[in-house]
Amino acid sequence: MSQLAYARKYRPKDFDEIIDQEHIATTLKNAIARDNIAHAYLFSGPRGIGKTSTARILAKALNCSNGPTQKPCNKCIACQEISAGKSLDVLEIDGASNRGIDEIRTLRENVKFAPSASKFKIYIIDEVHMLTTEAFNALLKTLEEPPAHVKFIFATTEPQKVLPTILSRCQRFDFRRITAEGIISKLKQLIKQESIECEEEALYAIAKSADGSLRDAEVILDQLNSFSQSKVTLSAVSSVLGLVSKKAVFDIVDKLQPEHIAQNLIMLNDLIREGKDPSQLISAFIEHFRDMMLIKCQSEKLVTLPKEDKENIIKQSSKFKLENILYCIAVLMQAQERMKRQGMGRLLLESAMLKLSKQQELLPVKLLLEKVQALEDKLKKLGPGSFETGGISKSSKQVDYQEPKPEKPINKAVSSLEIPQVKPVEESFAPRSIKAEREKPYEAPQSALITATEPAALTLDSVWRIWPSLINQVRRKKINVGMYLAEGKPLKVRKNVVEVGFLNECEFHRESLMETKNLEIIEQAASNILNVRVKFDLLDCKELPKDKEDEMPVEEESFSSGADDSQEGQDFNDFIQSAMDVFNGRIVSTNE
Repeated sequence: MSQLAYARKYRPKDFDEIIDQEHIATTLKNAIARDNIAHAYLFSGPRGIGKTSTARILAKALNCSNGPTQKPCNKCIACQEISAGKSLDVLEIDGASNRGIDEIRTLRENVKFAPSASKFKIYIIDEVHMLTTEAFNALLKTLEEPPAHVKFIFATTEPQKVLPTILSRCQRFDFRRITAEGIISKLKQLIKQESIECEEEALYAIAKSADGSLRDAEVILDQLNSFSQSKVTLSAVSSVLGLVSKKAVFDIVDKLQPEHIAQNLIMLNDLIREGKDPSQLISAFIEHFRDMMLIKCQSEKLVTLPKEDKENIIKQSSKFKLENILYCIAVLMQAQERMKRQGMGRLLLESAMLKLSKQQELLPVKLLLEKVQALEDKLKKLGPGSFETGGISKSSKQVDYQEPKPEKPINKAVSSLEIPQVKPVEESFAPRSIKAEREKPYEAPQSALITATEPAALTLDSVWRIWPSLINQVRRKKINVGMYLAEGKPLKVRKNVVEVGFLNECEFHRESLMETKNLEIIEQAASNILNVRVKFDLLDCKELPKDKEDEMPVEEESFSSGADDSQEGQDFNDFIQSAMDVFNGRIVSTNE
């Protein structure tokens, strides 16, 4: 005869044996004592915490020969049959395999019949959330008004998937995860009855691996009992479950210094060669630093470790500051998240360990704030006149900024708005006459010789007047940048910053212009025209202002004027034609 599994053999037999679910046990016992039993219950919670066992205990309490009673005798025929799962009046149904409307119709027909030997006919439907919507709807009327001799008990791990119409007809009980202390207490009773020798550290490791599920803990202990020859040890638990040795974690954390980087990498390599997965290792380190954080916050009660390990981690945490522990957790969690998305677990684990070992070289936040404050104080002493929007002026000793030089020497007193702009031509393609002309020094008109030394203030009107010239100059430097810039309109001028608006449908053009190289071309061209350093801020707008035609002079220059210009215009036309061929486009008018 095969041995009965511990999870079945040591199932709780009455409400007093239910672990860490006192709120549910008390409610059900009081309901039985006051004869206030509901017609339908819903038990929800994680796996292995006693939902089905509680349902069986409730069924025994109702159908016991002494019942309904708060404490079933477990000796009468009804209690024994329910415990063995053989009772004809207590039907356990698997909702995953009996989820269709046909099975529910059969159930509806059977509820009409009285119980064969017990006081109540009880239906326990496990994983009830697996029922289809049609099956739920077919059950509604029977669930709301069942016969007096019928009780329903539903169990589920995912109550959010149960229809609200079903939930409204049931009394809901939410089961909690079982604490590590509760699991250890139950396991100690089990090993005592089974005469199993087990180290206390092994029990803590089993309880932590079970993650709040008593059934999982009992299954692990059953497996370890078969694995161990005489005694269940911590090393046996680590070997069977593939856990990371706590000693290895302590040793690596103790050596998080630059001089021990090589040793830590070798230890990590040894753990990986033993079969430990990098994701498992990084989870172990995160759990370790979490325990240290709790200890730093005076919450030792929340740390579930054997006495010796708890003393060691308290001693180790004294060597770390809380901000260092939080930094370690942040680095490890970031590496863990990247492992899930990118793989390369070993590389990310090793790089995380390098960061943790180098954290002493990082400046403390307090020192950084002090440095920032000192820098702000120095800037205030220089005065507001020493700075301009977009950069530091010549008066600042820290930056030696040189004003952009125009292509031709222009007298600062002469506004560039009054000087006709000469269209630049590439040196390699310019005719000799143009080259010779450009070598001559520029002579300003006699009427323009003014003694003023400061450039004219930049205004929105002046930007509007030079806007066509700016677009043409930018277009000569880079055709597509000039075309994109033509889609925008000047909106506002803040000191030397020009705000240019683009419509929502021109978002692609705006983003292309915001690239560093393209923005430098625009700002350099504007600085050459205006003889003052200009910055551009490209904005997204719903509407743009109308063109100021009276202030925008018609450009005398044209791409078609002159032999060289005609060649450049032909190149531009070829560029447009090639784009049309690639994208199968056509030229349309602006009114189309």
